[in-house]
Order: sequence, then structure tokens, then C-alpha cells
Amino acid sequence: MSKGKPEKRSEVEEVEEVAKRLTAKHPELKAKDVREVVQREYEKLQEARLRDFIPVLVEHAAKQELKTRKK
Repeated sequence: MSKGKPEKRSEVEEVEEVAKRLTAKHPELKAKDVREVVQREYEKLQEARLRDFIPVLVEHAAKQELKTRKK
């Protein structure tokens, strides 16, 4: 590992981290269900040309979906 810029994680790794964060935030939901929501939101954005914000957009959309499941 070289000094300087930290290694950039892949988009898939970032989305996996989103799933982990949301699973921890919603212990009342099954981890499998949270991962499915995150994956579904990720798949919706596969055609997006600008990829830099995909993990952020996935997290936002998944949070909204999970909120509706809690009600």
C-alpha cells in the first residue's frame, strides 16, 4: 500500500457497505430482506451514466423503502 491517496473501493463494495449499514440500523428486519431492497435499488441504477453517486442514491432509496416496511 502506497502513501498518498487511499485506495478507491469499487462501486459493488460501496453498495455492500450500504447493505451492512442499513442492516445494522434496522435490526427488526431480516438481513436478507434489507440486502434484497439494496440490490433492487442498485439494479434500478445500472443504466446511469454518471456512476460516482450510485452508492449514495442506492442508500437514500433503500432507506425510503425500509421506512415504509416499518409502518
